[in-house]
Amino acid sequence: MCRKGSAMTHPGGTIPSRKGFRPALLLAGLILQVLFFSGCTAVQEEGSGPSLSGSAPHAGSGFIRYAKGFSLQHHAGFITLHIDPALDGRKDTLRYILLPSGASVPKGFHGYVPVRTPVKRIAVFSTTHIGFIDMLGRSDGIIGVSRPEFVNTPAVRSRIRSGAIKAIGMPFSPDVEVLLNLDPDLVIAPALPAARKTDYQALVQAGIPVLVVAEWLEPSPLGRAEWIRLFGALFGREDAAREKFDAIERSYRKLAALTENVRERPAVLTGLPVKDTWFVPAGGSYVAALLHDAGAAYPWSDRPGTGSISLDIEAVYPVALEAPCWLNPGAVKSMDELLAMDIRFQDMLSVKTGRVYNNNRWINAAGGNAYWEYGVLRPDLILRDLISILHPGLLPKKGGKPDSLTFYREIR
Repeated sequence: MCRKGSAMTHPGGTIPSRKGFRPALLLAGLILQVLFFSGCTAVQEEGSGPSLSGSAPHAGSGFIRYAKGFSLQHHAGFITLHIDPALDGRKDTLRYILLPSGASVPKGFHGYVPVRTPVKRIAVFSTTHIGFIDMLGRSDGIIGVSRPEFVNTPAVRSRIRSGAIKAIGMPFSPDVEVLLNLDPDLVIAPALPAARKTDYQALVQAGIPVLVVAEWLEPSPLGRAEWIRLFGALFGREDAAREKFDAIERSYRKLAALTENVRERPAVLTGLPVKDTWFVPAGGSYVAALLHDAGAAYPWSDRPGTGSISLDIEAVYPVALEAPCWLNPGAVKSMDELLAMDIRFQDMLSVKTGRVYNNNRWINAAGGNAYWEYGVLRPDLILRDLISILHPGLLPKKGGKPDSLTFYREIR
């Protein structure tokens, strides 16, 4: 059974702007060039290890409980950071050392890329990273973003309008000249295939550290959110990051507990076909984990993998006809728009009963979707939406009405 929900606003915060200065570190840039573009051998640190979906932390994993893609270890006066993007089938580990300004790299750590902390001036290529930084109250440190028109965070939008934040190009084609002129303490880049990393060489050669953040590769909803711990280490706000993640984890697990013993798990269809191919989340993906924790029956939960799998539309169509709920059908905003794509959709049970929902409730004029900016670090709010849609009776009511949806909207 699916429920119709109303909108809920998600506030953003702002704090006064301030600037910092970073001396050029040519040697650090050369080291980073080797690591960032070539990779190095993995070194196991406390906190790495398998993470489960929304279900339980990895036993004995120490400081990092769910995330698989990074690890932190504290030493006397500095922190080592390992990042394992696991892209293109490779298991290369990028190694960084977080040091106070002016401190020398300790003996035995000269293979690590120095990052001076707390970071004061940062450039980011993903709106998701804006969400992490804003949650820690450090959006005043952002000086460059990719596609600023897509940003939803109020404090950051204000700084964009004032000119305090500049456009820095796209992840695959960064505006190197702008970035060099901005002279940030740190550039946050997504994990990229090796062939796409060459544009960053001018930055690393100029001594600007480029740190790879790969939260989007995590198969666990809580693992994705736990990357806030990395941002906490960068900004000197580890205690705040831990407290915020712990609150998110408690909220998520409390919600997931509501569906553990549900009698009925409705089948859920996701995605939209592209020509003759329908891409659906694999059984080990974070989407499949969210659906399980929301009390859904996911038809492809037994398919291995953590990303998407491609299926012939003929293989999906029988499931699509009978599934009571359809989620995330592309970028559509109306039923007319959906049916214009393929008239056969009108035969689906979810369309006939009006149980089609999309995660684009909160979207700005340029198409920037807050689901990607905030949803990664608030999987508990996504889970609440999904439970509201699939099992409305499980959630408490406010003022006699069911809780409103945050990211999802009914397609009418």
